[in-house]
Amino acid sequence: MLDLSSLPVVDVHCHPFIKHDTLTADQFLDIVSFPGGGVDFLVEGGMPVEAATRQVRRVRQNVVYYRYLVRQLAVFFECDPTIEAIVEARNEAAGDFWGYVKQLYAACGLTAMVADFGYPKPPLDVTQFKTDAPIEVVPIYRIETFIDYWLDKDISWAEFRRSLDDTIAHALEHEGFRGLKSIIAYRTGLDVSPLSRTPDQGMQAWTAIRRGVGNYKQLRDHLLCRALELCLEYDVPMQIHTGMGDYEVNLMECRPALLMDLLRFPTFRACKVLLVHTGYPYHAEAGYMANMLPQVYCDVSEGIPFAANAARRIYAEVLEMAPLSKVTYGADGYVVPEIAYVGAMLGKTALGQMLEELVVNDMLTRAEAFEAAGWILAGTARRLYGLDD
Repeated sequence: MLDLSSLPVVDVHCHPFIKHDTLTADQFLDIVSFPGGGVDFLVEGGMPVEAATRQVRRVRQNVVYYRYLVRQLAVFFECDPTIEAIVEARNEAAGDFWGYVKQLYAACGLTAMVADFGYPKPPLDVTQFKTDAPIEVVPIYRIETFIDYWLDKDISWAEFRRSLDDTIAHALEHEGFRGLKSIIAYRTGLDVSPLSRTPDQGMQAWTAIRRGVGNYKQLRDHLLCRALELCLEYDVPMQIHTGMGDYEVNLMECRPALLMDLLRFPTFRACKVLLVHTGYPYHAEAGYMANMLPQVYCDVSEGIPFAANAARRIYAEVLEMAPLSKVTYGADGYVVPEIAYVGAMLGKTALGQMLEELVVNDMLTRAEAFEAAGWILAGTARRLYGLDD
């Protein structure tokens, strides 16, 4: 296995975390677990709260990712590999919270995070988080934050459209945001026609919604196209959620390939687009798209770390077609800093294993493999977001 432990890491897709000085073992388990259907999900289905709580926590404790997280944090804290021992050590260290985060991220080489401040809710203050965090923080603006807030307001289409442009322009020009993001996959799916870009479609959809007969998909499709146009105007990347997510996601509507017509349309071909999560479990599609479309990139977050032992396979299958310089590491950490730490540790280990296999099979030289590791773990993300400008 290639030893990549000394290489720096940029997490190209994540969220800011909340300052938790102390947590119980159960709280920590709930937070670090993949955000599938939880207790409320089962209670709404008729299960008693106590039974729902037991079932959800039993399931979460038996996921391979969780077992891996426990062992990795036990090594970091030099304690017994139990959730109780880890949380006790973590709470003691987190008495100096930002000092603890600095130590945690130094141990895994995490030097920068490209953060979507659309989650958690209510949103954290961008300036304060950037000031407190011990690593470089690059904020990106989630367009649904604007859309969901203004969608039910009694304003005209012209006012709505102008406000969208002004809000994004202000975020990019004056608030330090380095790109945009959309979670349209959660809302109405990724089958977006490039013809949705016409202002007439946006106005028609908006007017129909006001009459109570509207098509929200038509409106959101138009607004995604407008966001892509603004990314081109400001020369910043666009992140689009693809593939896996919480229990609300319709996977069939989240496949990366559904974006092909949109992203190969002449108007959008020059836009830098990052396929968030590489569409896992359809990640090979994303790798193919990164090969076919010169401005499309793959981000392996969420599959790494939450698919755990699949990490090496994710890298391998994406890189069957994707150029080495167009795959970026991410973890999609949120709420607590430990997810990003475990993701970086797993991301380096799995990448080292996969690249070693390519060297053994004479697909790459050892020098080429180390160069590729540098691009995937940090270099490509730094170039995309202008971190060295």
